[in-house]
Parts: sequence; C-alpha cells; structure tokens
Amino acid sequence: MSWGWRRDQETSMAINRTRGQAFQILANPNVSSARGGSNKEVIMVDPLEAKRLAAKQMKEIKAKEKFKRRRQIEAINGAWAMIGLTAGLVIEGQTGKSILAQLAEYWSTIVGLFVR
Repeated sequence: MSWGWRRDQETSMAINRTRGQAFQILANPNVSSARGGSNKEVIMVDPLEAKRLAAKQMKEIKAKEKFKRRRQIEAINGAWAMIGLTAGLVIEGQTGKSILAQLAEYWSTIVGLFVR
C-alpha cells in the first residue's frame, strides 16, 4: 500500500490512499471510475477543477456564439449588397446610365448640397 497522493494522467484522477481506504477525486466529471463499485470508495468532484472546466466550456460556448453572430452579420451585409446591386441595375435599365455614372451623379449632388 502506498501513502500520499498519486495523479493518474490517463483518467484525470487524483487518488489518496490512507490506511486501507481509497478516496478518488475525479478531476473531470465525465471520466468514470476505473474500478467497479467498491464500498470503501468515495467519488467526489474537485470544485476547483470543476470551476476550471466550466470556465473552459463557457469560453467555447461564447466563441461559437461569436462565430454565429459574425456569420449572421455577414449574411445581412450580403443581402444589403444584393439589394443595392439590384436597385442599381433596375435604375440603369430605366435611365440608361451605368451604375458608376449613377454613383458619380449621387456623389456630385451630395457634395453640391454642402459646397454652395
């Protein structure tokens, strides 16, 4: 029998053996105990490790939400660009002026309002 703490890297567990009783502290709550179901065995989740894992999961969730929001913004921007292009093409068909000529006329009108 060994005394003291032992850290098992593969199962993310820390084990403390004292005078015939074994206590397992699971660092990862998703990892099951290696042994079946011993009556002397008490399984606990380390609160510091659980807090660290919760923070890591929250960071991943926020990153996914941020990525999702960026995709939504890009889709909205693309929709407005398509609406603008369609409007430009419709006006070009009605007036015969190209989109660049339309933009130049709009720009000169806006500048003319301020520079009289």
